[in-house]
Amino acid sequence: MDFQSKIKILKQYEAECYQVCFYLTDDSEAAGRAAEETIVDLFASATFWSADEAVRRKAIRAAAFRRCVELLKRAVAV
Repeated sequence: MDFQSKIKILKQYEAECYQVCFYLTDDSEAAGRAAEETIVDLFASATFWSADEAVRRKAIRAAAFRRCVELLKRAVAV
């Protein structure tokens, strides 16, 4: 799959990813940062690209959750 096709597909999940991140962080700046990092991670994931839409949606939520937990851990450690 080429770069532009991947970007187009990821844009479909961008809002959902941000919503999950905002729900978990309750902070728009942190949610934006976490969502962006999640999308970048998924761009590089071969598993994500070989999955169907239902699995991709679950992967988005799981990756967003992991990224937000990581972000919140760093915030608490500071």
